[in-house]
Amino acid sequence: SSRFSPHVVPPPAPGLRPPAIPHPTIVAPVVKQEPTQPGATPAGSSKSATAAKKEEEKKPHIKKPLNAFMLYMKEMRAKVVAECTLKESAAINQILGRRWHSLSREEQAKYYELARKERQLHSQLYPTWSARDNY
Repeated sequence: SSRFSPHVVPPPAPGLRPPAIPHPTIVAPVVKQEPTQPGATPAGSSKSATAAKKEEEKKPHIKKPLNAFMLYMKEMRAKVVAECTLKESAAINQILGRRWHSLSREEQAKYYELARKERQLHSQLYPTWSARDNY
């Protein structure tokens, strides 16, 4: 038997008690919830945070323009979903990624041109916009 067998738990060192807290994978986590009262605000919230949140809601969220791959995904997703029985978004994204990489440069060029036009339109519509505005 190996010294590092995972099935054998070594006894506690002489003079020490075994740990009182069992291993986290053995014990189900207990989630403690505070009773909520009607009209009570969550702990840590303040009026200044609420005011900042309302101010943030006033200005519209401007999304980044789509890149070439995202435009390809947008166009091809419905076709891939119809072709396969998969429903998981991650699996569909993997298929789309493989298909994107299998396209020739000429086939991809169509989407790069669309992305360039989308970026150009975006910069005309929102000249002062920066991706940093969203973070």
